[in-house]
Amino acid sequence: MNAIDDVIGAWEQVGWVATLREEVNGSSPNPTRVDLVRRKQRLALLIYAWKVTGEGRGRTGTNYRIQTTRSHDSDLLTEPGRLTIGFGIDAERGVLAVFDGWTKRATGRSSSVHIERDTLEAAQRDGYAEAGYPWDSRAATCIAQPDNLMPWIRKQYETRTAPVHPVEHSIDHDAATIVADLWNAPTASWLRPGDRLVLADSAGESLLDTALWAVESVNVTIVNPGERYPRRRATFVCRRTGRVRNNAADLLRGLSGRRPRS
Repeated sequence: MNAIDDVIGAWEQVGWVATLREEVNGSSPNPTRVDLVRRKQRLALLIYAWKVTGEGRGRTGTNYRIQTTRSHDSDLLTEPGRLTIGFGIDAERGVLAVFDGWTKRATGRSSSVHIERDTLEAAQRDGYAEAGYPWDSRAATCIAQPDNLMPWIRKQYETRTAPVHPVEHSIDHDAATIVADLWNAPTASWLRPGDRLVLADSAGESLLDTALWAVESVNVTIVNPGERYPRRRATFVCRRTGRVRNNAADLLRGLSGRRPRS
């Protein structure tokens, strides 16, 4: 059995039926299209799954990671109508962890998604745990209780709003093109077409303008091809969808999770 088998098996143990299970490439289960159905509920997913392992060489401490090896050279895949979710199986604790595949799509063919020991142990002890900023969260549950993940999964379908610090941007009336470095502006990785953003300074403490922008398209490119550590930028094409009318500091705090400096 592989990790995909373990994930699907956990859902089937609590009454879900996999009405579709289809490997995307045929050479590896990562990723697999899966439709899970139980009564009137249906989840259309694109699943990646791996074992949770130690942090590995070059890192200290006792936290863990999910090494995102895959059967293709490109970013983690996304498909219209399907939610891409990465699963990690912590067999030692009997815990199933998840992360948003869209957020982590452009991080390299064998990059690591890190998860803290405290999160895994809290899930083992309490049945469920969640950690991280909204734009890069982890959730974890006992393998015997995958339904505990449903609120987190449903949340991934919601329209996202986040502050983005731009490397450059241009505004022409109700249209804008916004470029963000994914290393220095990690919230930019979280945003999809249909989501919304506001322009913020590098500290995330003030807005650069008062517009609320709806994302029409997003394209990620590598700006230093050939180098050992690729540097990626996201280019957003946006349209104006509203205006910020609340206190900017409160808005930024609520969107980013960061507390503005006093």
